[in-house]
Amino acid sequence: MERKRQLLTKLEEFFKDDEDVEEVSLFTAQELEAPMDVLRAFLSDYGPGRIDVLAEFSFLPFEGPEEVLYFSSVLTIMSEMPKDAVPAVAGAIARLNFYIPYGSFGISSEGNMLVYKSVTALRADHDDKTLYEDIELAADTALLFPENFTYDLERIAIGDLLLDEYLEKMKK
Repeated sequence: MERKRQLLTKLEEFFKDDEDVEEVSLFTAQELEAPMDVLRAFLSDYGPGRIDVLAEFSFLPFEGPEEVLYFSSVLTIMSEMPKDAVPAVAGAIARLNFYIPYGSFGISSEGNMLVYKSVTALRADHDDKTLYEDIELAADTALLFPENFTYDLERIAIGDLLLDEYLEKMKK
């Protein structure tokens, strides 16, 4: 647990130097009453739609082989998605998830949040420098990769882009 916290603390320092990150905080498992520490970063003006995004990074408390760490990145793209938009957004992300090579988009079980999630398996036997470089790359990729898709998904959610129009656009 201590090694994971140290790695997240180093990532927190990295984000503090990033001009696109407005606020970053590391919360301990004890503070969250959760099984893991979570690093939260708030980004404004994200992507072409210039939306606000909450990014959360953690090591999953997965009971698996000790030699593997699972680094998770979750971006909350919309926290208040209209209920009537869920079928169209779900249709768009189902198609999109089939084609994207990294991570996936999802809708919360309540149907009000649109998120992007990626999990990267990392070798725990790497030295801290190498492991941190892998974590930084995974975090950066999780922030940069979905950026090109969020605007259209947001437009579908608010009714500015129809699902059929989006699917036609994907073919091009």
